[in-house]
Amino acid sequence: MLKVKKVYVNTSDKMCQYRLNQEAYNLVNQIDKKYNRIAVVCIGTDRSTGDSFGPLVGFMLSRCRIYDFDVYGTIEEPVHAMNLKETLEKIDIDNTLVIAVDASIGRVDHIGHIGLSNGSIKPGSGVGKDLPEVGDISFSGVVTIAGIMPQIMLQNTSLGMVYKMAEITANSIKYVLYKKQLEPQRAKRISSFATA
Repeated sequence: MLKVKKVYVNTSDKMCQYRLNQEAYNLVNQIDKKYNRIAVVCIGTDRSTGDSFGPLVGFMLSRCRIYDFDVYGTIEEPVHAMNLKETLEKIDIDNTLVIAVDASIGRVDHIGHIGLSNGSIKPGSGVGKDLPEVGDISFSGVVTIAGIMPQIMLQNTSLGMVYKMAEITANSIKYVLYKKQLEPQRAKRISSFATA
């Protein structure tokens, strides 16, 4: 069992995309699980600016179909508290690497940061909901501060900041998908050189 590792990447940092790409790829490679599918579960709703982080990531990924993966949770078909359990039942968890994406609330100095963990996330915990844990690895966008009235804070989050965080997260997941798709091809080429 791997010790849970969590890193925060500041989206204002010039090297943010590069760093998040590398951290995400390294975490995926450390997952001790055999899988033949990758599924990205993007949690949230478009009815709240802060909580639209997940659906925005899902929407961006749904337009990128050159890689073989499943995406759940978009602006058109969000995954939220009412249908999360039902969505997870569609996934063959034992044979699928699940990447979870969700907005989160946190410390004031973490607003605008993307948290990346080799553990699951518990959606809705910041607003008092008890939902199933999701993901072998997870991205959480810190969109506002924890405290009183978190729902109101989520609704008053900057859409520009949330969109930027979603774009960086979607790009990072696409990078992981690209690298994972290349691995079997590289292994096949090495094997053909070895037997030649």
